[in-house]
Amino acid sequence: MTTSNNYCIILAGGVGCRLWPYSRQQRPKQFLDLFGMGLSMLQITYRRFAKLLPPENIYVSTSAEYVNMVREQLADLPAENVVAEPVQLGTAPATALAAAYINGLHPKANLIISPADQIILREDEFQQQVMQGFRFVEETPNFLCLGVRAERPETNYGYIQAGEVASEEFGFSSVKSFTEKPSLDFARFFVESGEFYWSTSLFMCSMDTWKTAAAHEFRDMAKISEAMHTGAGREETERRINELFPRNRFQSVDLFILEHHTNVFISPCSFGWRDVGNWDGYYQISQKDGHGNVLLSPKTTLYNCHNNIVMASPGKVVLLSDLDDYLVVENDNIIMLCKKDDAQQIRRMMTDAQLKYGDVVS
Repeated sequence: MTTSNNYCIILAGGVGCRLWPYSRQQRPKQFLDLFGMGLSMLQITYRRFAKLLPPENIYVSTSAEYVNMVREQLADLPAENVVAEPVQLGTAPATALAAAYINGLHPKANLIISPADQIILREDEFQQQVMQGFRFVEETPNFLCLGVRAERPETNYGYIQAGEVASEEFGFSSVKSFTEKPSLDFARFFVESGEFYWSTSLFMCSMDTWKTAAAHEFRDMAKISEAMHTGAGREETERRINELFPRNRFQSVDLFILEHHTNVFISPCSFGWRDVGNWDGYYQISQKDGHGNVLLSPKTTLYNCHNNIVMASPGKVVLLSDLDDYLVVENDNIIMLCKKDDAQQIRRMMTDAQLKYGDVVS
């Protein structure tokens, strides 16, 4: 395997509404330092792949309004490797656009597709399993999904049922079924059965496999690859993107690969994957005080408080008493207080605020 043929697409175009109001449309979660490390989620993700690949082999797909933020945070990334999505249509069209860029310049590429909002606890194992995955997708015309054994009945994840081990050399199983965000009862059943994995939304494939799968759904993207390949110039390439990209329908890359194709394998992974998609996921992986509180606010004093998340700007003094399992967030012009595990209520509050107060809370 020629490692120079390996490429990464980082998906960083979402608005991060599930971490609202700390994550806002003008600065979504991928650009935030969520753990007080001095690094944004995007920077953490980029550094993870920069240990495996040179900067020129890493592409970031993001909304056109976030291009400058990406370039500011990733100074080592070539400017031309930031792919601007004219409109937000989900991770599948975003992947197709970035793949079109790469295909126009490197048609023999092998790809790994990654969200920008994940934590990997054991990066050495991650690197080993990714390199094994690159070898698999270069040698076979298949997709590979990196999966993690389902540990608890989460309703915000996609569940993959593993079939028979169909790749003896690699130990990968075929995908028997996929269920996106099941009800709580189904999630409990999936976990108890021991046959299901969470989709990490980390996918791998060769460029040939991607092009075959995308030939119908994303056929217009080939015209963008053609512009890149023939050296049509930046202006012509951007014109084609602005004309062709909005024709795609909204779709996630998980559904595109796992529901619409049968040549999909799962690699059971043990590299300590953690999702930071919502407040519950953030709480699960954050450092806590002796009472289970997550504090990302330096001037906070708590009295008889347990299992809360408290976030406020550095200049604010926060005093709280007798709170259990709450989310307390102050960000710019918004203060929100609610039960931290009630994702539906958080979404209702965000929607109501946007209806009543408009862009001032976006």
